[in-house]
Amino acid sequence: MIAAPLIRSAVPSDAPAVTTLLRDLGYPVEQGGVGAALRRLLEDPGAFIIVAVDDERGVVGLLSLSCRPVLRLQGVAATIEELAVKSEARARGVGDRLLRYAKGLASERGWVRLEMTVTRRREVARSDFFGSRGFSRGDCVTYRWGRLEARNPAVPTLDVPRRHELV
Repeated sequence: MIAAPLIRSAVPSDAPAVTTLLRDLGYPVEQGGVGAALRRLLEDPGAFIIVAVDDERGVVGLLSLSCRPVLRLQGVAATIEELAVKSEARARGVGDRLLRYAKGLASERGWVRLEMTVTRRREVARSDFFGSRGFSRGDCVTYRWGRLEARNPAVPTLDVPRRHELV
């Protein structure tokens, strides 16, 4: 019988394994960029990076989440930014354990919502996974703007407002 993986906070040396997990999901990431982002996130009190570690295969799962206060919710909401499990470790409870950790953290900290966005191509395959774990499908559409979207220009600079300008 395979032992359940250890769930622990990520450390900077997990960057190669995290990079592999993200690449397996189809993201064109580089280890140096992932390592730098991981270090920044580990220093951010509003971010939580959790890994599942198997004695034989090393890091087999990743959960990253961020939290922020939301006025309309009158409390703190958290977003699962990434949830990834190595293909050979799927259907063994790794993703379930990572989600239970996230839900426990949300309950412990009094967050009012835990949410995630799932790409359309994965949504069909994963809807039962999330639904059977207490998540419901929202009526939201995600709009994006960012430098990582190739069609957008560089981030503009802000004009210094004139002395009596209100807008």
